[in-house]
Amino acid sequence: MSFSSSSSDGVLDDMVIAITQEAINYLREEAESSASRTKQPPLERNRLVAHERLMQDYFCETPLYDDVQFKHRFRMSRRLFVKISNDLAGESPFFTQRASASRKVGFSGLQKCTAAIRQLA
Repeated sequence: MSFSSSSSDGVLDDMVIAITQEAINYLREEAESSASRTKQPPLERNRLVAHERLMQDYFCETPLYDDVQFKHRFRMSRRLFVKISNDLAGESPFFTQRASASRKVGFSGLQKCTAAIRQLA
């Protein structure tokens, strides 16, 4: 009986070794293939141009979209929107413009607030 037990232990050990070797080979191949992949260059988002366009479209002295169109798009008055945006910037650092990890200028607080409110509207 001890013979069959040690025999089955040997088979089990061989299976574990084979599976471990397969896993090691797989991980090695993955590491080699991911190292050979080239990264794509980052997309240029033109955040500053987008901020200027947002300002010209909605928030300058003579905006492209009037109060009725603004209210239709954001479901609130322009005055309330600006108050909410300013309050969010004062309460949460997320809603302020910051530099990214790559030292690129991030989205403005107004852009972030616009995106959030558009999703809610």
